[in-house]
Amino acid sequence: MIASGLEVITLDLLGYGASDKPIQSDLGIKAQSDLIVKALRKLGCRNTTVVGHDIGGGIAQLIAVDHPDILDRLVLVDSIAYDSFPEPGIARLKEPAWDDILGAPDFDLKKGLTKGLIRGIVHSDRITSELIDNYERPFHGVEGRRAYLRGARALRTEQLSSRKDAVEKLLLPTLIIWGADDVFQPVRLGERLAQSIVHSRLEVIKQAWHFLPEDAPEPLAGFIAAFVKAQET
Repeated sequence: MIASGLEVITLDLLGYGASDKPIQSDLGIKAQSDLIVKALRKLGCRNTTVVGHDIGGGIAQLIAVDHPDILDRLVLVDSIAYDSFPEPGIARLKEPAWDDILGAPDFDLKKGLTKGLIRGIVHSDRITSELIDNYERPFHGVEGRRAYLRGARALRTEQLSSRKDAVEKLLLPTLIIWGADDVFQPVRLGERLAQSIVHSRLEVIKQAWHFLPEDAPEPLAGFIAAFVKAQET
């Protein structure tokens, strides 16, 4: 896909979106980062900008510290950072009772996803039935909801918190973008990252919460495109 004169490649993480939903595979952010690097190498990508939102931001941080040759710019959008994940609503899914709850034939995952979107998107008119369907579709049905649980339970805080020093010592140009009133990943995390990473800057989007790709797509895309083009000149 070409956007703003830039070639954009989007990847569904293993266990998410249209990707396979394996029962046994490691779906933690470290394993995901290694898979993405393999895919980027297979595609022949070099001098790339890696952009990550939420857990994707944690994955992007690990790619930057473990495989610095694959990228030369980093963009973090309302990213998990340090020990900020899994957030309480996801962490509770590790309790065994949720196997039966989500495994019930009549369980409606859309209700829970809708609550999360309402908490994470300030522009409520963008929370449409189509958007909710798109979020729920990869996890539809009992087997889909079990895949949702596997993804949630694979999130391990120490995989990122243990790399704190390496992340803060990154030298590559880094753009950090945050919704001003993110309740899932507070903006203080973005401020801390921006203060620690030498060649970084923080852009805070007002009147926006956690789900920036849905809440503020135009300013988000504008910041990213300007950052990449400025680095290329």
